[in-house]
Amino acid sequence: MILYLDKVQELLKAFPTFTIQHVPRAENAHADTLARLGSALDTQFRRSILVEHLDQPSIEEAEQPNLMQIDEDPSWQEQDPIIDYLVNENLPKDKSEFRKIKQKAARYYMKGDMLVRRSYSGTYLTCIKYPQTLEVLCKIHDGECGNHAGGRSLAQKALSIGYFWPTMRQDSMEYARRCDRCQRYKPIPRLPAEEYHPQNSLWPFMQWAIDLVEPMPTAPANKEMMIVAWITSPNGSRPRLYPLSRKLMQITAFLAKYGIKQHLSTPRYPQGNGQAEASNKIVLDCLKKRLEDVKGKWVDELPRVLWAYRTTKRRSTGETPFSLAYGTEAIIPPHITVPSMSIEVGNLDQNCKQMKVNLDLLEEEREKAIIRVAAY
Repeated sequence: MILYLDKVQELLKAFPTFTIQHVPRAENAHADTLARLGSALDTQFRRSILVEHLDQPSIEEAEQPNLMQIDEDPSWQEQDPIIDYLVNENLPKDKSEFRKIKQKAARYYMKGDMLVRRSYSGTYLTCIKYPQTLEVLCKIHDGECGNHAGGRSLAQKALSIGYFWPTMRQDSMEYARRCDRCQRYKPIPRLPAEEYHPQNSLWPFMQWAIDLVEPMPTAPANKEMMIVAWITSPNGSRPRLYPLSRKLMQITAFLAKYGIKQHLSTPRYPQGNGQAEASNKIVLDCLKKRLEDVKGKWVDELPRVLWAYRTTKRRSTGETPFSLAYGTEAIIPPHITVPSMSIEVGNLDQNCKQMKVNLDLLEEEREKAIIRVAAY
């Protein structure tokens, strides 16, 4: 409307004088009818009724300027002088900036065109910029093996798999906050239903708490529930299975069908019910975020959800379930698209030997995890 007002003011300059008079609606019926007729009149009646038809607007629309988006990464603006110092040995003349860059550069070095950071844990982290940072967060959070983790867990996982950028915590928090599925399916914070009861086993995987998840949406082949089908222990002995769900009759029939030896316990067993229900809650929460309305595909998505669960550090143990089982961390999809330092310099033969060494030293890490669980 502002453009039309400017057009009217421009046309009024051709008149020496003019007056503006308000005409009430009741006295303006004839002009109002003609205006409506002109807007709704078909073109074939123009010869009988003189109506001027404007095929184009009376005003000239301003041309849209040609815009070009330039992607900048503000998180690395402070690191650019560090790269300049490492490559060209250039330092600012200001003494405070000189000391600042010298201090920060001590944790970085250049490997070809790649900037590498020495972490406090001793690992080497590949420094990446936008849009690689967004790609890594996308792969970890909602990729094939993503578990829609929160911002803090997302940043820790990106750090643990060998990537670094200065604003990774803030970017991870904002990425998780903008995730539509995370906001819609986020559980309401409540007090825990059960106190945490750590259990010490004689060997890993000696005993498992089994629980039937509530009936799931019917999937292909009429699959409607999730339950552990078979468990083996590292030393070959048969583990004890404790069915802990209230649906005891269904579990008993299932175990008898597959020849699984069971040791009965009370349907109400706080030490096991709390652990089983907590795991079920995490798995179901991840499935909801990945499936949306296509609930029947939970069978196809379940392996990806379980993989994400196994490769994410648990707060109680401080380790991933995968590392406690195999002694090393798994290679996840971000390593394929955005290679990290460990992948670039890795040797297959040495890696196989180191994996065997890690298995020999795994008992110590499991003992530490048990201590952390007891103190959790």
